[in-house]
Amino acid sequence: ILSPGRTSTMPTNTPENTPSVDNGQVPTPKPIAVTLDRVESIMKEFGITLAVAEKQGESAAVASANLNGVQVMFALLDSVLIVRADKQTDTTIADGDPRWHLACNQVNCFNFSAKALVMDRTEQAVVRSEKDILVAAGLNDIQLSVMLKNAIDHVLAIQDAVEQAAKEYATD
Repeated sequence: ILSPGRTSTMPTNTPENTPSVDNGQVPTPKPIAVTLDRVESIMKEFGITLAVAEKQGESAAVASANLNGVQVMFALLDSVLIVRADKQTDTTIADGDPRWHLACNQVNCFNFSAKALVMDRTEQAVVRSEKDILVAAGLNDIQLSVMLKNAIDHVLAIQDAVEQAAKEYATD
């Protein structure tokens, strides 16, 4: 298994350039099914221990971690791995303050790496950012590692962008 920081060229599968030990190229690992155990293992390589839910659903597996003060959840469904970050605000929903909704809309208009929305089912507004990783065809460890890192970076960056945008809408 290659470390997360190491890169590899991915040749196309034609007879002329299929990697082999004889010509000195490194073989490209084949994609395999993505499991929560594999996600947990790769996250350990990043120095992050996931809290895996004791009771898992029939069609979903869930784990979470606190990253940079933000609760990040990993939900593995049949065809997609959802990386979701939730951050509670100090805004009470009952106040009717729209700045978090406006901030999410502003960020979503200019950012396509992940999406942001406001959860208003609790007393305080919660900003949620989310990125999907398509896993139906499987991923090798290198691909899964890169996709997880990118997804985490994106959902955390979206949280920062929404917070910055909300400051522009703040009324004092």
